[in-house]
Amino acid sequence: MILVTGATGKVGGHVLTRLREAGRPVRALSRDPARAGLPADVETVPGSPADVEAATAALTGVDAAFVCLVGDVEPQARAFAEAIRRVGGVRRLVLLSSSAVLHPVRHRIGDEHRAAEEAIGAAAPDATLLRPGPFHTNALWWAKTIREQGTVRCLVGNTPGAPVDPDDLAALAVAALTGDGHARRRYEVTGPEVLTSAEQARVLSDELGRELAFEVASPDDVVAMFAGITGDRPAAESNVAALHSPAVPWGRTTGTLERVLGRKPRTFREWAAANAHLFR
Repeated sequence: MILVTGATGKVGGHVLTRLREAGRPVRALSRDPARAGLPADVETVPGSPADVEAATAALTGVDAAFVCLVGDVEPQARAFAEAIRRVGGVRRLVLLSSSAVLHPVRHRIGDEHRAAEEAIGAAAPDATLLRPGPFHTNALWWAKTIREQGTVRCLVGNTPGAPVDPDDLAALAVAALTGDGHARRRYEVTGPEVLTSAEQARVLSDELGRELAFEVASPDDVVAMFAGITGDRPAAESNVAALHSPAVPWGRTTGTLERVLGRKPRTFREWAAANAHLFR
């Protein structure tokens, strides 16, 4: 039995699908199983990673676990780590972290994921850590303004990055959940090419068959937007400053997916072609 947390998310959903396609029995920890709409053959446990009792129940009897934490990452990681200790450990555990932990500029996102790695690693020393940078699906942040205004309004500056397809990341997670040789590995994961936000916008223009305007939101506007959503202005300021830092570590490729999976990862253009309908 393999446990998947975040089973309805952009990575966890693909992990769930790939495991089912491989014929693996899957259990999901879900805050609201009735609304999650998971397949009937997926065993569900109600609760969240932040609930030690629920996490303990979800981990009982599993051989492997995929752990994806969203929101307040650090307290969830501490609770989930306690659940791991209660069940006496898990043979294979994959934690979806972030390459933000490698950022030389300290900020809230990196600090929270670093603390999560430490908490989970203390309870599961053989854990595999996945450290992706930006995802192809981050472009969906632009979908509303593309549909309504024909404009890509970039929130993180025209910073170069090597976005990765969440399904490729899921393939790596499944390899680590079901195969040997991944214990204690720290995989920094990127897509196959470095693109600025403006270059991604041009790819979307090509795939949509119409010219898109490109503009970069000011850091102050982005801080105000995120602070309005989260209610935490200091965290918003810290994260936005880091995203605009020239020291950002995402402007390179690592080749991790090709080395581990033995195939080339999906390009942003391939993802955009398959998902153009989401921008129309």
